[in-house]
Amino acid sequence: MNVDTDRQRALTPQEVETWGAFVDGGWALMARVTDEMSARGLAVADMRLLEALEDTPDRGISELADAVHMRVSTVSRQIARLIDDGEVEKIKSDGDGRHRLVRLTEQGRATLHEHVMVRDSVIRRHVIDVLSPEEFTALGDVFRRIRAGIPGCAGE
Repeated sequence: MNVDTDRQRALTPQEVETWGAFVDGGWALMARVTDEMSARGLAVADMRLLEALEDTPDRGISELADAVHMRVSTVSRQIARLIDDGEVEKIKSDGDGRHRLVRLTEQGRATLHEHVMVRDSVIRRHVIDVLSPEEFTALGDVFRRIRAGIPGCAGE
């Protein structure tokens, strides 16, 4: 089998149907998460950044952008807003005084907790309660494999 030729093949009708189900289900789920967060004045993109900062405190903007798979300019604008809102603060880097890092404030931790509570409620209702424990575990396994197969994402 020629890998280059195989990668250029059109999807089969079954592959198109499966891909369509994935895309439609994924967008429907994210729309529900977004709607429920928006109803409480929360934003999914903020949650993603706050989670990344909680996982690895004191990050630079470019490191943060890599971690959340967003453009540096987008993350920079969002972080500026989160700083203005008191969720995040800038600090000097110990290694290079010219380099600025960002980290969560206590207010940011409280906001993240609120985001997580809403997210967990939506995911429990629309994913965990719908799938068997084995299906949910398989879903995680599948997405770990997909992420590992994307150049620049493995091992992050």
